[in-house]
Amino acid sequence: MCEDFAAREQKIGAPGSPADLKARGDRIVAAFEQAIVNPIERLKAPPEIASQAAQLRELARRQREVLRGLAAAGKTGDLQKVQRLVVVNQQLNTQAAQVARSLKAHSCAS
Repeated sequence: MCEDFAAREQKIGAPGSPADLKARGDRIVAAFEQAIVNPIERLKAPPEIASQAAQLRELARRQREVLRGLAAAGKTGDLQKVQRLVVVNQQLNTQAAQVARSLKAHSCAS
């Protein structure tokens, strides 16, 4: 899932400016939903990793909302909101990476 999203994000291009975010934000959200959120929602985790799977599911949902917020803030040019949401997104990435490491999902742990 993480490799899929990374490839999609690379194809879209990581936004480096508010104009980039405005142009690419919605496509990044869609790529995240297709590569991460939807597969995690369908995941049937065995009991021994059910709690980590639930954590990842919740983190993915939260991150999707942050990415949606970033896309919207990029469209309106709200730089303060963009800066605030970038920090939140980084925190969610860190949390998801910790859970991924515990599951030995190395492509998601970096």
